[in-house]
Order: sequence, then structure tokens, then C-alpha cells
Amino acid sequence: MKRKQIEKVPAKRPEGMGKKKKGKHVAAHLSGDYLILDLWSDGIWTRRHVTDRNTGEYASYDMDGVWTEENLENAFVSDIWGVMNEERFPISKGDREIIRENLKVHWDSRNIYCNLESLESEYARERSNRKEDRRIQRVNELMDRVPAVGKAVCEWAEEQAAGCLHYAIWDKPSGTYYCTDCGNGFTEDDAGTRMRHKIRVPCPLCHRELVVEKRRPSLSMKTMLTLIHGLDEKRGIQRHFAVTVFWGEHGHRRSIRLHETIRCMLHKGSWSRHYCDFYYAQYGGWDNKGNPCNCRWRTGYLYPEGIQEGLDGTAYHAWTDVFRYMASKGMRANYDRLLADRREDFVRMVEYLAKGRFNRLLEETSEEVSYDHGYGRYNSLNLIGEDICEVMHIWDRQKINRLRQEDGGINMLEWLQWADNEGKRIGSDVLAWFGKNGISNARYCRGRASMHLSPEQLMHYIERQAAESYGGMRKAGSIFEAYEDYLSMAASLGKDMSDAMVFRPRELKRRHDEAVEERNRHMEAERIRMDRERAKKEAEKMEEKYPGSGAVLAQIRTKYEYEGERFRIVVPGSFCDIVSEGMALHHCVGNTERYFDRILQHETYICFLRRTEEPDRPFYTIEVEPGGTIRQHRGMYDEEPDIEEIRPFLREWQKEVRKRMREEDYEYARVSAVKREQNMEELRQKNNMRVIAALMEDLMEVV
Repeated sequence: MKRKQIEKVPAKRPEGMGKKKKGKHVAAHLSGDYLILDLWSDGIWTRRHVTDRNTGEYASYDMDGVWTEENLENAFVSDIWGVMNEERFPISKGDREIIRENLKVHWDSRNIYCNLESLESEYARERSNRKEDRRIQRVNELMDRVPAVGKAVCEWAEEQAAGCLHYAIWDKPSGTYYCTDCGNGFTEDDAGTRMRHKIRVPCPLCHRELVVEKRRPSLSMKTMLTLIHGLDEKRGIQRHFAVTVFWGEHGHRRSIRLHETIRCMLHKGSWSRHYCDFYYAQYGGWDNKGNPCNCRWRTGYLYPEGIQEGLDGTAYHAWTDVFRYMASKGMRANYDRLLADRREDFVRMVEYLAKGRFNRLLEETSEEVSYDHGYGRYNSLNLIGEDICEVMHIWDRQKINRLRQEDGGINMLEWLQWADNEGKRIGSDVLAWFGKNGISNARYCRGRASMHLSPEQLMHYIERQAAESYGGMRKAGSIFEAYEDYLSMAASLGKDMSDAMVFRPRELKRRHDEAVEERNRHMEAERIRMDRERAKKEAEKMEEKYPGSGAVLAQIRTKYEYEGERFRIVVPGSFCDIVSEGMALHHCVGNTERYFDRILQHETYICFLRRTEEPDRPFYTIEVEPGGTIRQHRGMYDEEPDIEEIRPFLREWQKEVRKRMREEDYEYARVSAVKREQNMEELRQKNNMRVIAALMEDLMEVV
């Protein structure tokens, strides 16, 4: 766009607009291939928008001469909720005709600006597509410069991953064993021995030692491989491969497949503001956008060639010597995570581990590196240690040598640190057991088991419980958690934790289950006590508001209490009993004042229905009128369990209540029936049909 030429074109005033014309107006005119729209606000020119009527290219500039690549709406509409239309931005008929004649788009007579916005949107879309095409082209050009993996890399990766491991795979239909080294077949007679699964035999043809495999026609194993090498004068490259080794899949011989997943461009010098850029294998190509879920940095091997050329001049050059040493020794590590932390202290610590031949510890440490601003979590290792003792936090070098000889990891390191700090010995079988079952020293020390059992005692105790109490159905780590849970419950229940029969029970599972039941009983008792306290406070409030109601309950006890063969009716002794019943059964009785008011007025009474064999356990709450008519019967959460079995007993109880009634009870019953009908009528007027239906379902009049 020829911006200088456009700036020289004088602004056009809208037709019929005076100097003091209020509001916004737009004027349209042409300058060569450019359609120019001038925006006037209160008679003052404020902005110009230019569109190439052939291509749709657009730009704007304001009264300060500042150019921006904004479309029409963004240029003229300052309000983010605003709309570009002719009502807000009026334009003359002549100017509308100029726009219509010079736009090569579908004409929309309702809003002249929509046609211009359509042309600009098409241009923006094409420009975005061209920009994306250029980006993809640059990515492809860069990726095409990455050399293919040679045969030497594949052979080295196969040797590191599989070593001398080969199989004699049995082909059942032919009865032939195939050697994955030479690829030739032989029979059991050729081998001169009985071929049993997993035994080792020499191949009678190439004499390679083989592992007999009679159950699967092929086998595979997976690992990762990292390559670091130079790419050009500006970049090194770090490449990640998923490595799969096959036995018996391709012509019966061992083979390897390398699938490249991630490429990391390591920038040299200061020409880029980023230390590196990532490119991911996706959709059959490479792209630096997105992070597909199948691309992961995992523990693997590092190819020894090209490391110096790849890291020199980059922000990661401090790792050059360490990585070259680790690669030459075939050490496994998560090299990408190591590379993420460039601190000298961390590099030196990794060097201590690598040259000290702490292979497993180094591998596990590399997996624990965090990406929090390049600063990682390194478990119990000391970054600023000056020697291996300070790095390990172990001052007995025999323990350090033991960690190296047994190729221990983080778990073993922490146990040896504990033994060194406590001045205790810990056996290799104990360390192996803790490592196998994932029981860390931190779990042991934070728990209660450490107060009663040594690590060796704990191992023997858990193994015995696994065999005797759990019948081999649970793993040791799970049983350890159950033991810790038991000790915690026993302490909270006030058991004598100095008694060996308590802290080391012979039958852990049974004692654990008993402790759970006892704890639940204590919790239930505590809940009942707290509910009773709350009920007492609520009852005191009700008794203050409705004095004399307690006397009513005492007065009706002889008339309403009744016991049958399976059920019995109990009259509460106080308001506290009513509130407690409501809390226990989780319904509204005891929480609503209307029931206490009805008791005081002799409108209805509250009684408890209990099972005969469980007289103290809440079961049903009954609201009964003085004449024996039952208004409501509610169980737990307003449910009605076994109601059909209960109804015959309630009918029997009603007949007994009628026999015990006196003259004043008949008068109370008559008034209660009238109030019941008044309550129903109020509910009908409020159209509360759901409540009416529930009350009618509960209503049991005396027959």
C-alpha cells in the first residue's frame, strides 16, 4: 500500500455537513485503486480508512499520522460492543454509490459497510493462510536439513537396549526353534537337550546363548534414545527417539525400530531470545505448534557421538563433558530433564553420581527434576556438597560403597542416611524388601511403626501378617498402611501402646477390624452425646416458650403407652426426648415449634414407636390426636420402612386408646378434628397438593 501517496489526498467532507454538525459522519472517495473513507466527528476529521478495492488490503491512520493495520470496524468503532452501521455512521447517497460501484463483492443493500468488511475479511483470511503456509515451509525446510539416522546409531541403540539377549522362539506348527541371532531354525534333537521354557541353551548353529521362549511367537521391549549433535552454525539439535527392539517378528531375527518423536533446536549465541525451540512429530510431519500426548521425555540412553558439536555455544554447554562421559558408559537417564537445569552445582552433583557409578540413583534423580524455573527437587541429595560424603549426607564411606555395589536408588539412599544418622546397621535383605515394596524411610519415620519396631522387625512382622492374617492376598505395602492405621486407632482409643500385645498384635487383620468397630462405636457414642447436648439446649428453649407441656406428656402416659408382641408405643418423658428423636431420625419433629404448641393445646401428641427387642432405638415417630386418630407416622429421613407390617399394630393401639379415653378427651378430639380440617383447607388454598397427599396417606382415623 502506497501510504505516502494516500496521505497527500485531502480529506473529503461529507455532503450537507456544516462546520458545527454534531455526531459522526463518513465520506467516501477514490484515489487510484484505493477506496478511502474519512471519519468526521462533530465536524472534525479524526481518522482515515483505506482499502484496496482489488485485493482487499486495508490500513488506517489517525490525525497524528499513525498507521495501523486495522479493519474498518476496529478503526472506526471505539466501543467494543459497538456495531458499524449506517445509523451510527451516516453516509450520503452519492458516497454509498461510490462504495457499491467499486467493490467486487456480493452487494448487501441493508448495510453498506458489511460489503467492505466482507472484502477485508476475505483478504485477512488469505493473508493468514499465506502466513501459515510460509511458516510451515520454514519448518519443513529446517526439518529437511536434519540428517537421517545412520546404521551405526541403530546398531548402538540395539546393543545398549538388548545387549546379548537372544531367544530360541518355538514355532509350534513346525516344531522348530528359531534363533533370533542367526535366524536359522533347529529342533530339540539338534540342540541335544530338552527345551524347557526360559532355560538357557546355546544355538547349535551359531553358538549364541539363547533363552527358550515357548509361549509367545514374538517379543519386544521399549526404551528411549537421545541424540545430540550440531546442525549448523546457529543451532545444535537434541533428538528424542522411541526405541523398540523385536525378537522373532521380522524373519525370526532380532530387529530394531527407531521412531523420532521430538526435536529440540538448541540456539547458539544470542541471536534468538529463546534458548531452544521444540518441534513435535505429528500428522506425518513436524510442527512447532502443539504438544501431542504421544510425545514424552522418558528415561533412556544418550548416543555418544556429536554431543560437543551440539552443545558448544548453547546455553547448555556446561553439560558437555558430563553427557559425553555418561553416554560413553551407556548410562540411562532422563537427559532432557537434566538439560533443563543448567546450574553449576547441579551439574557437579550429577557428575559425582555418574563418575561414582551410582547408576540407578542417577537415573531416579533425573526423573525427579522439576521444571519450576529450572530449579529441581533432588530428594535427599545435597547440591552444594564439596565431596561425595556431603552430596550423599552419609559420613560412613562403607555405606556409600555399599550403595554403589548394590546399585541402590533414592529409597536405599534414604535408608542408609537414616542408618548413618542413627548409628544403626541395616541388612541388605531389609533394604531390598523396602525397595521392592515401595516403603520409604520417610513413611517409616513419619508413622508410628518406627516407635515400636526396627526396620528388620517391621519386615518380618509384615511378611508374617501377609502369610497368616491376609493369606497372601495383599501386598506388603498395603499391609504396612493397615498396620499404621491400626496403631493410630489404638492410640486414639487410649490403648497401652507400651504393651507388645497392643503394638504388635498376632492377628493384625482381626485386631484392625476390631479397632475400626470400636472407633465407630466411640464416634457414634460421641455423636449421640453431642446430639443430646444440642437437644437439651433446644428443649430448654421450647420449655421456656411453652411452659406446662411437660405436664401434658406425663398426664397422657398411662393412656397412650402400649406394648404388643413385636412393637411398642412410648410417650416421651420431656421435650429433650422429642428433639433427640428428631435429630436421630432426621425429620422435622423437634425442630418445628408447631408440634410443641399442639401438645400444649391438646391438639395432638407425640409418641414413639419402637421395636420390642430394641426399646431404646428410634424407629418411628407418631403424631396422634386425643381421640386416637393418627395424623403422621415418619421413620428415618421421613421414610416409612415396613409400614404395612406396622399398620395392624397401630390399629390395635388405636382401639386400646379409645378404651382409655375420658370425657375431656372426647372434647379434645372433637376440637382437634376441626383444626385438622382447617389446616387442610389452608393447604388447599395455597395449592400445596404434595403436602396434602402425604398427610392424607398417613391419616389413620379410628375405625
